[in-house]
Amino acid sequence: MKRNPVPFLLFVAGVVAVGAMWYAFATTERSRYSQTLKVRQSASDDRIEMRVHHLSGPIADEYYSMEDSNGISTSTYRAVGSNGLTVRVVALPRQTVDVAFFFDKVVQDGIWELTNKPVRGDASLRYTIQVYQLTNGKHGSRQFTFTDPHYWATTGGHQYQIHLDKNKPVPNLLRMSSTTLVEPRYAKLVDDFLNYGSPDFREKIAAAQAKIRAYKGGNV
Repeated sequence: MKRNPVPFLLFVAGVVAVGAMWYAFATTERSRYSQTLKVRQSASDDRIEMRVHHLSGPIADEYYSMEDSNGISTSTYRAVGSNGLTVRVVALPRQTVDVAFFFDKVVQDGIWELTNKPVRGDASLRYTIQVYQLTNGKHGSRQFTFTDPHYWATTGGHQYQIHLDKNKPVPNLLRMSSTTLVEPRYAKLVDDFLNYGSPDFREKIAAAQAKIRAYKGGNV
């Protein structure tokens, strides 16, 4: 007696349909995972900060901080008074290219290349600049400290090289040459921070500084 092939064919069709559904689901999930991984690896985060430490006066420390996280920019200024008062100015997070453009500017002005400098010139202010960047799953950071950017931009000190020549009689035994270590990029970076932001943002910074200087203690 011949068997009816219809149930078997229905079973095979069901198995094929389940397999097709599973393959479509797996393909979709694999694509979503790949996209999620790509977004995670392409996430960007740029942070730049300058601290200005005052050795004397009503303002002890100032912090200029800018961050761009996936196209959302935040800018903050914080002043700490030697009298104990702290005042903050915050440009709330928003979608803008302000910090991204600022980051490109400080990169051009050497933020990844400049190094610590010894105390020279006017030592009443000490500058510390920090930078952090995350892009395409890779990140890097650095920090350097210096005083008197005007000194480094115009004077810079000298580096001496001493040449000993046995064929030269005294007093020409020692022949010294020097190289001037002028580096204007320290001043450029400081100016970048001080001039950053809208006129309204800078006016609020000036008001915060005035508030610190005028504070005599007690309730704020």
